[in-house]
Amino acid sequence: MSFMQVTRDTLRVQASAKLAAAAVTTGGLFAVNKPPGISCTGFIDYIKRNAGLGERAISFSDHFEMEKQLRKPGKKIYRKKYHTNLRIGHAGTLDVEAAGVLVLGVESGCKLLGDYLKGEKSYMATGRLGLATDSYDAEGKITHVGDASGVTSDMILRTIPRFIGDIEQTPPLYSAIRIDGKRLYEYMRSGEPIPVKVKPRKVHISDIKLLHYKPQQQKEQGSTGVLEQAVYGKRVVLPPECVEYFTGGRFAWDEKSSENKVPCVGDYMYSFLNQPNAPTIQLLVRSGGGVYIRSLIHNMGEALGCGASMAMLVRTSQGPLRLGRDTIDVQDLPYIAKITEAMRRTQACLDESTS
Repeated sequence: MSFMQVTRDTLRVQASAKLAAAAVTTGGLFAVNKPPGISCTGFIDYIKRNAGLGERAISFSDHFEMEKQLRKPGKKIYRKKYHTNLRIGHAGTLDVEAAGVLVLGVESGCKLLGDYLKGEKSYMATGRLGLATDSYDAEGKITHVGDASGVTSDMILRTIPRFIGDIEQTPPLYSAIRIDGKRLYEYMRSGEPIPVKVKPRKVHISDIKLLHYKPQQQKEQGSTGVLEQAVYGKRVVLPPECVEYFTGGRFAWDEKSSENKVPCVGDYMYSFLNQPNAPTIQLLVRSGGGVYIRSLIHNMGEALGCGASMAMLVRTSQGPLRLGRDTIDVQDLPYIAKITEAMRRTQACLDESTS
């Protein structure tokens, strides 16, 4: 074992003790801004490996790339072991491609996470109309191509109320729900039949606001011009890391090579995420625990008669904790002082919200 590895292991052990002690005095909860493209498990793995290492920490971008390699289709994920007994948990999973507020508990703080699992959350969600997928989001294969040219903002506004309140919602088949000891996404990836039908669950959605609707632009019959439909609302600009992630890499749209590209059943949706003139909606959703925003958008697409899939998702709040105001970023995670300060601020925010 190299001297550098021994030093890192020593620092990790020291960091674990410091964070455990800080958790006792501060409550042990803090909120982070999870970027898109990494699982919650992979994100926590970065904290456990690098908290307390400071400048010696592995860069998050390097860890991100390693996680991406681990998630290659058909491979079981095995992460290298490391020397730390630090216990960290989270209050509600964010999908790999989702971003935003992730509440974490350190040591004794893990016991307090249950309240957040059931508590209210808010999400900024973007949906693509006219395409449905097997995963209900841009990661999946297209299962339906519909015509959204007739969908208006009035139709969407009339559809929204049926999804507010106590409703029954069927979770996506690509989800972490366990059946007979295996997660649903494991059945789907392996091709093994799911032993029982996935049943709808009762969930609560407090409110849904249509922030923006960009209709599908269509050509008038017998004309070379384009019939412009009215755009509803004003699109809220997503955090820079989300914009960069969802417009680059495999999501990028190349005008030259993709000019005549048309989505078909069986194609992966991410290839068409940034297709010009595609109809999109942007929603602000407030909900309780257990709600799948992917299912919500999928079901709204069915109700509109054109199909829909979730394109992007940002959790903007969880309980009283707000994105930006109460979260720390990935570059802060290798520093014990910044995590400890975040735990203090979180406790102060919680105390204020209950006073």
